[in-house]
Amino acid sequence: MRQFLAMLLLLALLAGLMPAQAQTLDLAQVDQEVDRIFSRARTIGGSLVIMKDGQVVYERDYGLRSVNSKLPVDERTYFKMDCVTKLVSTLAILQLVDEGLVELDADISQYFGYTIRNPYYPRTPITLRQLMSHTSTVSEAGGYNRLSSTVAQMLGNKKRSPANFRRAQPGNSYRYSNFGSGLVGSIVEAVSGQSVARFVQERLFDPLQIDASLVASWLKEPEHISNLHRNGKLYKAGSRYLRDAYEDFASPDTHYRTMVGGLFIRSRDLARLTYALATDGSLDGHRLLSERTTLLMREQQHLLGASVTGESPYGLFMERNTRVLPGKVIYGHQGMTGGANNNSYFEPDSGFVFTLTTNGASQVRDHGTVLLAQHLLRYTYPLFSGTAE
Repeated sequence: MRQFLAMLLLLALLAGLMPAQAQTLDLAQVDQEVDRIFSRARTIGGSLVIMKDGQVVYERDYGLRSVNSKLPVDERTYFKMDCVTKLVSTLAILQLVDEGLVELDADISQYFGYTIRNPYYPRTPITLRQLMSHTSTVSEAGGYNRLSSTVAQMLGNKKRSPANFRRAQPGNSYRYSNFGSGLVGSIVEAVSGQSVARFVQERLFDPLQIDASLVASWLKEPEHISNLHRNGKLYKAGSRYLRDAYEDFASPDTHYRTMVGGLFIRSRDLARLTYALATDGSLDGHRLLSERTTLLMREQQHLLGASVTGESPYGLFMERNTRVLPGKVIYGHQGMTGGANNNSYFEPDSGFVFTLTTNGASQVRDHGTVLLAQHLLRYTYPLFSGTAE
């Protein structure tokens, strides 16, 4: 692959298609700097993939899949995505929106079969648009991740706890909520009649020939799941995910945790999915979303005159980041779990896609974004976006 990338750069040079900075690009020197940034963040293992206009223009696998076995990270390594899973959530639920089966501004109560209301604002419906922009006021404070809890117990009118809601009007203010995000997976199940894992397998991964899953045991090569590390030590072995039982049927009331962070995927495939979101919603001849809906994901939802009235850094599960690259808006998501961090972002004007996956690294952040991702973005964007003078 490295020889292939070098050939692409040479052909672009001969064609005069690349800026002066890229014409003198030394991949070995880039590797050295990327490795230095990984090392400075105390990364155990990671993978960086850069795409430009749909083509991989740079890739670097770094470090170990496991500190115990000394297995290296390579292109076959699966990483657990945590909150980057929401990019897949977006594709799943917005397919149903495109098909007219779900409405962004409808009361989500209709999908669950019972009334869901913030007890502090009982007259204000909670909507899908609010869930996806993190303005729904559904809160994690009530302990949503207890295995025995159901959505009806936590949010239904008869048994709900005020701790599961913020004292704010739905749609009026932002606060990130994994619980609210998980409810989107429940809505997918309620409408489709399938488990959300089966839905994304059949609608997304299989048609695109992507070996990824929300269920570790469904992967084709599960022995390549990376271990998780925290503070340089083993935190969770990848093989442990294979023991997790999964109910492959629709159960919206209990499956609200699946889409919070359960995706296993390889870095190159994550880059491909992100590229589909960076363009018109299609990939390799497969239409995933309408172009209109794809663009809607990036919009500031409070400007659309709908059920979101307060500002949020998120469109529809899509972060609008104006801090990392001065003068640019990048879109995407980051996720952190068990000492690891993952990031997938794109800058649509240049066709630049950035995917970073790790299994253990520093989680120090600056204005919300992990420093490892910031440093790699700021280093690689001028080199590979085609925007340098």
